[in-house]
Amino acid sequence: MNDLETRLRRAFEAGTAHVQTPPEPDWTHRTRRAYPILATMAAIAATVAILLTVNHIWGGSSDTDPTFAPGTVAVSPVRPATTPTFAIRQEIKSPPTIVDVATGRVLGNVETPKGYNALYSESLTAAADNRTFFFSVRKKLNSPRYMVARVHVDERGRPDGRAVLVATAPMRLNGLSASPDATKLAMSVTNDQSETLTIWDLSTGGHKTWDVPPSAAPNGVESVVWTPGGSLLWASGRSAGKLDPESAPGPLHADRTFPNVGDLTDSELLPNGDRIAVLHEEGNVRFIRISSRPGASMRVLDHWVPEGDDEGGLIVSGGRYVLYLRHGQMVRMDLTTHTRTPSPLGGPDNKMAGYAW
Repeated sequence: MNDLETRLRRAFEAGTAHVQTPPEPDWTHRTRRAYPILATMAAIAATVAILLTVNHIWGGSSDTDPTFAPGTVAVSPVRPATTPTFAIRQEIKSPPTIVDVATGRVLGNVETPKGYNALYSESLTAAADNRTFFFSVRKKLNSPRYMVARVHVDERGRPDGRAVLVATAPMRLNGLSASPDATKLAMSVTNDQSETLTIWDLSTGGHKTWDVPPSAAPNGVESVVWTPGGSLLWASGRSAGKLDPESAPGPLHADRTFPNVGDLTDSELLPNGDRIAVLHEEGNVRFIRISSRPGASMRVLDHWVPEGDDEGGLIVSGGRYVLYLRHGQMVRMDLTTHTRTPSPLGGPDNKMAGYAW
């Protein structure tokens, strides 16, 4: 630019300095009005997507209780009972009851969380104090959403209030096991594609899920039990493994194999790693114990000639006591002394009942 052009521009700017600049048209007016709506719609869509994803993973539905917040229910570690005396009993289409194992007498009726129905016996468990019981519930009988409720009982076996929700369970909850101190739950779960093992920390509301590959667990997880140190033992067929709840989630790995003694479908793990089983053979039933030590032989704890289909059905308490059906009647055995005591929990009146103690 030469000197003449420079002088002309400065003269023009000086002569027009008093003229106000016209306002700029609001080109973004429509955009600014639409933006909050679009943002809200996007946020709603994202929220729905997240909820659908979570519900898909956990077998969810619109029946999720908005008043339930994981980790907000008071959780205190409990101490093991010397001798278990109470059991939670669940019958079809009936609320759970607390019964005396020695007499069969009903000590109290469990009130399920408001608006929820208790499910049948596949998901009952008791903590080591024999005062804290867990059971699965659904908001509606045809709802796919499972929840887990907890109830405490006093020294006389009477519930200290209505049961409370403590965890959300995936669909098809096949098994439930409480840690000895009642602060964690292990859930065995199946869906159409796979099986998983989930551990809930009731204190924080957090959970971890491990895959159950057929290579490690050919029959799925058939039995789980907590060790006194807080690890989880699991068994499937002749395979077994140990899971550290603090480890990173991933596929389960079997680390030992039980000897081939027969069909172990009707079996349970003990906290020390041993396994007890009822073997149904031609004209004979044997109740056995298989040691966790490599090379150890099995031990026959009881045997009898069956009189029908009501045989077996092991229900373990704390690793020392077990209930099982013998000739259609429940028997209680002390696994340390091998003493057998008849229990009134069996019989025709309780044929369709499930127990945990």
